[in-house]
Amino acid sequence: MTKNVYQFKVNFKGFLFILAVIIILGFLWYTQYLVKELQGQTREFLDLKVKLLEKNINSEEVKDLNFFFTNIIQTTDYPIIYTDTEGAPQFWRNVDVEQVSVFQLPDEKKSYLRKLVADYRELNPPVSISYQGVILGYYYYGESPIIRQLRWVPFLQIIVVMLFIMVGYYGFSSIKKSEERHIWVGMAKETAHQLGTPLSAQIGWLEYLKVSPEKLDTVIPELEKDVHRLQTITNRFSQIGSLPDMQPENLETVITETVVYFQKRLPKKNGQISLDQDIAENLSIVSINRDLFSWVLENLIKNALDSLENKAGSVKVTADKLNDQQICIDVQDSGKGIAKKQHKNIFEPGYSTKKRGWGLGLSLAKRIVEDYHEGKLLLKESQPGSGSTFRIILNAGNS
Repeated sequence: MTKNVYQFKVNFKGFLFILAVIIILGFLWYTQYLVKELQGQTREFLDLKVKLLEKNINSEEVKDLNFFFTNIIQTTDYPIIYTDTEGAPQFWRNVDVEQVSVFQLPDEKKSYLRKLVADYRELNPPVSISYQGVILGYYYYGESPIIRQLRWVPFLQIIVVMLFIMVGYYGFSSIKKSEERHIWVGMAKETAHQLGTPLSAQIGWLEYLKVSPEKLDTVIPELEKDVHRLQTITNRFSQIGSLPDMQPENLETVITETVVYFQKRLPKKNGQISLDQDIAENLSIVSINRDLFSWVLENLIKNALDSLENKAGSVKVTADKLNDQQICIDVQDSGKGIAKKQHKNIFEPGYSTKKRGWGLGLSLAKRIVEDYHEGKLLLKESQPGSGSTFRIILNAGNS
């Protein structure tokens, strides 16, 4: 399952990259398409103006070509230069050269206009103007400001997108590093949380032996159980991140073993604490990973006991069929409860209401139940001062 999730993430990232490339290429193609369409319209418009000019020239004797140029071409917004048949500029518009008589222009301005004519010839074919079948000159024209802007639009978009990606990557990297730090801290706390119970029990048994050395035969089996518990914890951590081995198990046996283990190690300070179970008969055999699932139960029971804060209270584990297809296991306590505004946060890595525990335990428990056992782990109900109930839902047919 973990491998499939990883493969999905890799495929999804590849899909997003390909989609981004397609979108950028689409913008480039569409922008160039618009540029070509506008260029075509520009040429058609210029052809129309030139035909009007030719009609006026050929219909009457016209000596002042400048009059026709300024009155017919003056509405254009693109650079245009009229030359004689030899290519010498005669009139121009929308060019950064003052419109004066060509004889008044300095040589560098004339050279500059000729260079523009050569550039426009490469960009667009010139439009000729004729008088009684004789070519009088040519109109050379460049790109309008709108076309020039359109040519730059896709590149500006790419720059903006790249900047956005860089900022986003930096932001997500920072968030990821922060989450990793929280996870490492949470893992350290969870390790201490898991080791706390068997180590505390071992310390207690050793103190008991100091007072009653004659009870060695009674204490040794309990110490062996705690050592076995430490081995189990080591095995649990080694299975996180890999595909666990699932085997058909009797839920009643798994639940009872966990409850009995904690019953012998209940805190005795400042009040009476009880831990009970109520397991329905004939529960289905369910395919689970015994080590990991018992870890989930231990997390929920340990958190329930911690919520009592060493005061008098109770913890109860119940298991029953929710329906023909599902089994539910509830861990209910009479502890301090959880504020409603925190309900959505309790399964987040690093969330904790105390100095130890719950930093990663509930997050791992949820992953174990939902990712590995295809079930559900949820907070059924909780009220501040009235306790909490966590519920595990497993598929009864998952055997």
